[in-house]
Amino acid sequence: MPGFPKPLAGKRVIDLSLLYPGPATAATLRTFGAEVTKIEPPTGDPTERLFPDTYRSLNRGKAILRLDLKSEEGRDALAEMVAGADVLVESFRPGVLARLGIGADWLHAIRPSLVIVSISGYGATGPYSHHPAHDLTVLGLGGYFGLPSQLEPQVVRPNIRLADALTVNAASLAALAAIVEADRTGEGQIVDTSIFDATAAASLTMSLSKRQPDSTPASQPQVMADSALYPCRDGRFVAIATLEDHLWAEFVALATSEDHPLRAETYATRRGRDADKPELARLLAQLFVTRDREDWILVFASGRAPVVPVWQGSEALEDPHLAALGAVASWSDDRGSFGFPTFPAVFNGCREDGEPLSTEPAERDDVLKREMASGSTG
Repeated sequence: MPGFPKPLAGKRVIDLSLLYPGPATAATLRTFGAEVTKIEPPTGDPTERLFPDTYRSLNRGKAILRLDLKSEEGRDALAEMVAGADVLVESFRPGVLARLGIGADWLHAIRPSLVIVSISGYGATGPYSHHPAHDLTVLGLGGYFGLPSQLEPQVVRPNIRLADALTVNAASLAALAAIVEADRTGEGQIVDTSIFDATAAASLTMSLSKRQPDSTPASQPQVMADSALYPCRDGRFVAIATLEDHLWAEFVALATSEDHPLRAETYATRRGRDADKPELARLLAQLFVTRDREDWILVFASGRAPVVPVWQGSEALEDPHLAALGAVASWSDDRGSFGFPTFPAVFNGCREDGEPLSTEPAERDDVLKREMASGSTG
């Protein structure tokens, strides 16, 4: 049986992008077999200075060149590379490449079948197209913070570059589709995607379905007292997500005594649990604060109810399930070895690094339960 697929083997990609979304998109194409050359300005990619470990992870396996595209020599060098390329990824503001004399017309004159993937903050058109943008500002304009997710109204920044991550997914999928189309027709493609577009698509799907967009968080169906984070006695957190009635039944059976108020028939159904969300949240908060997080890990080690520890700091890297899946692999460069997250899919039993998984799913579950029960999960 074949292993991890490399459908882009033989394809050549030029990566003109900086920071995160563009390099990560090009990295996805490299994962599936493409040969990627990253071209940076003479001063380099700011990510290398700001987040050196992220830079190494995003650009592993790429050839890296530094060219001054404002100079004739730099443009000539780029033209030579474009002549043999299949894809070009860039993340300049709209119009910058054209002002440099290396816009889409120039690129397609050299290589008519070239796929150009342009990733910008707000896209090539619209009133914000030339505005500067980063992850947080686009989350603000893209509707993300307009979606309440908890009973207490709070605006909290995500702990990851969420808008950037959404953009990588959209740009990578669009790039793959454009490559297939270019192979089919022999004609070049111009893909215009943006951080704003990807964020709005994810956020507005739920916003558009609201009947009362300005109502309180408790009135929103996606806000549930039993789908939330709760502090434990030691100040650490657990996450609960008992959306279905049978999972709620498992939860109360494991976590409460027979006379506990959470066992009331009222809470046995989704409708009942949503009838008074603040009161249910109060009862859950009272329950979880009676034990330390490690104690709750043991209570729910069977996996019958979706209550899990909220890992902090490097704890997630020590999770046995992460290791069993092979979700982190090792790479070496001239500065030594480092870990990186592999592509989040398993093809024919193989991860990105080509190593088949060594255990069956049931065995991995047993490993997780044993290690959680022994308290070795951090």
